[in-house]
Amino acid sequence: MYWEVFGWNLFALAGIGFLLSFVLTAGWTKLGNKWGLLDLPRERHVHSLPRPFTGGLAIFLAFSTTLVLTAGFSFPYLGPILSGGVLILALGFFDDCYEFTPGFKLLVQLVVAAMLTGAGVRISYLTNPFGEMLKLGWVGYPLTILWLVATINMINLIDGLDGLAGGVSAIAGVSLLFIGLGLRQGAAVYLCAILIGVLIGFLPFNFYPARVFMGNSGAYFLGYILGVISVMGALKLPTVLALVVPVFAMGIPFIDTIWAVWRRWRGDRPLAVRDEYHIHHLLLTSGLGTRKSVLLLYGISMVLGLASVFLSRVKMLMGLVILAIGFVFLIFCLRRLQRMESAAQENESYRSYYHDPVERASATRKTVSK
Repeated sequence: MYWEVFGWNLFALAGIGFLLSFVLTAGWTKLGNKWGLLDLPRERHVHSLPRPFTGGLAIFLAFSTTLVLTAGFSFPYLGPILSGGVLILALGFFDDCYEFTPGFKLLVQLVVAAMLTGAGVRISYLTNPFGEMLKLGWVGYPLTILWLVATINMINLIDGLDGLAGGVSAIAGVSLLFIGLGLRQGAAVYLCAILIGVLIGFLPFNFYPARVFMGNSGAYFLGYILGVISVMGALKLPTVLALVVPVFAMGIPFIDTIWAVWRRWRGDRPLAVRDEYHIHHLLLTSGLGTRKSVLLLYGISMVLGLASVFLSRVKMLMGLVILAIGFVFLIFCLRRLQRMESAAQENESYRSYYHDPVERASATRKTVSK
C-alpha cells in the first residue's frame, strides 16, 4: 500500500480539499442567505426553516480547484471529468431554482454520461468466473452510461436529512480509496483523497442542525464523481465480482434506490413520483430523530464499505459467499422497510409531522433542545 500519488501525499491532498471546502462553504452560506437562494420548507421536507442550497457550489469549486492546483492539466481525463461536472452541477442548481421535469433531468444526465463515456472513461472489460478477461467492446458504452446515471440519482435520493448524503458519500470515498490503493489505480485514489477532504470540510456546516444544504447541485455532483471514481478504479477489478464491489461501497444509496423502485412498482406509480417513504423518512417515524438516524446510516455504510474492500481482495469462492450474504441482507432490508412503510401509513402523527408546518417546527425545536 502506498500513500503518494502523482507526487502528492494523500493526506496533503485531503488537507487542501478540506481547507478550501471549509472556507468556500462558509462563503457560499453567507451568499446564499444574502441572495435569497433558499430551500423553503415544503411537503416531504424535514427542515422547518429556510436554508441556503448553495453548498453544492462550494463542494464543486473546492474539489475542482484542488484537483487543478495539485495535478495540473495533465491529470487523466481532466477536461471531460470537469466539463461533465459543470453540466451536472448546473442541472442541479437550476433544478433547485426552477424545478425541471424528470424527463429533462434524465436527458441531461444521459448526455453528460454519454460525453464522458465517449471521452474514454468507461467500463471496457469484465472477468468471467474462470478468471478470463472479457472485452466488452460497444457494450461498455451503454453499461457505463447506465452506471453513471444511476449513481447520480442514488445520492440525490438519500439527500433528505442534514449531513446524510455528504457523510455517506465520504464513507463511500474512503472505501473506494482503499480499493484503488489495492489496485494501484492512481487516478481513482487521487480523486478519492480530494473528495474525502472536501466533504469533511463541508460537513461541519451541513450536519444537524444544518446551516447550509448541498442542494440538487451537490447531490448530483457527488453521485457523478463517485460514479467516475468507480469506473476508473473499482470496476476495473480483475474479478467476476467487479460490478458488485462499488455497489457495496455505496450500499445505503443502492438499498434506498432499490427500495424506491420496488415500492413504486408495487404501488403502480411512476418512478419519478416523490414520496415520504425513503429509508431516512422511515427511521424518523420510528422515533430515532434526525441525528440518530444519520449516525445509524453512517454505521451501516461503514460496515458495507468494509465489506466492499474485503470483497475486492478475496478469491472468487469467498466473494460469492459474501455476495450471497449481501443478497440476504438486501432482502431483509426490503422486508423490514416494507413493514415500516405500512406502520408509517397507519400513523396519523407521521402525516401531521410532514404536512403541518407548525407541528414540524414544534418537533424541530424539541429535538434541538434535547
